[in-house]
Parts: sequence; structure tokens; C-alpha cells
Amino acid sequence: MLDRTDVITQDSTLAFSYAVFGKIAGDSLYSFKKFDFEGILLASGTFKDDSLRVPHGNFIYYDWITPGNNPVDDSYQIKGKERFVSVTGRFIDGAQAGRWISYYPDGKMKQIVTYYKGIIHGAFQTFDLNGKPQVWGLYVSGKKQGAWMLDGGKQENIYVRDELISSLRGKKLRDKQAQSQNSN
Repeated sequence: MLDRTDVITQDSTLAFSYAVFGKIAGDSLYSFKKFDFEGILLASGTFKDDSLRVPHGNFIYYDWITPGNNPVDDSYQIKGKERFVSVTGRFIDGAQAGRWISYYPDGKMKQIVTYYKGIIHGAFQTFDLNGKPQVWGLYVSGKKQGAWMLDGGKQENIYVRDELISSLRGKKLRDKQAQSQNSN
């Protein structure tokens, strides 16, 4: 049994979910599947240890389709499904690594976040329900750096080590973009 923070517990009053895990013959990792007490799959992945404290490898997290996360359709299903893959990503030695992607219930990408040793580092991007980019920019060691585009490209913020240096919108941004195109 696992508590709310996914720590193994023997106390059933603290249990929030349960996991099935074990080593596959010849494998050094523990395969893991986490379920709620109704037997619904919540997550799958692999761990380096039998206490499930050091995730290592690809993980998939699942969620229910609800009116809160499904603004397109007020039903609780999309194409006959009640659940969906909500987040995918990779851990290396217990730290998030590489691209972590979250999804809308219909399977379209919602957000891409890049990690290095558990810290946001690299490209960041969010998408609207139609798949159009809404926010994009770059993180360096957990801090916004350089040009960040907001509101689908209608606003540009410039950051230096997470400090907002300038912000352009409307005519000023269009003039800057036109000038940049002319110099190429």
C-alpha cells in the first residue's frame, strides 16, 4: 500500500493506493504499476529500488476525463474513453530528465517541459486545445532566459536569469518582428 506521497505504508488508514511491482528476470529495475483501490491504473514506470524511492526510466500517468479538464465536450468521455494519458516523462536516478509532456483528454499536447537533473532546463511550450502554441521560451537552470512569447505570439517578454527586462505587445512587437525579417 502507498500513502498520499507514494511512500510504502503498512498502515491501512494512511493508504491511498497500492502498487504491483517486481523484477523481470534479468532486469535490474523494478517494474511498477500503481492503482487506486478500485483497481484503476494511475501510473506505470520503473524504479531502481524495492522501496520505490528512486524512479528510473519512462513513466506514464493517467487521469479521468472530467468537465474540468475537458472544455470541448461536457460529457465524461472522449471517443468512448473515460480516462486518458495525462503526463509522460523520464526519470534518471530519481530526477526528472528530458522532455515531460502533458496532454489534453483528447490526446493533443498541452505542455512540454524540459528537465535536466530534476531542474527545468531547456525548451518550454504550452498549447491551446487546437494545438496552437500559446507560450514558449527557454529555461536555464530553472530560470526564464531570453525571449518568451505569450498569448500565442502576441506578446514578447525578455528575461535575464528570471528577471523581466522588457515586454513588447501590439504595434511595437510587430515593428520589431518586421525589422528582424528585413535584416534577414
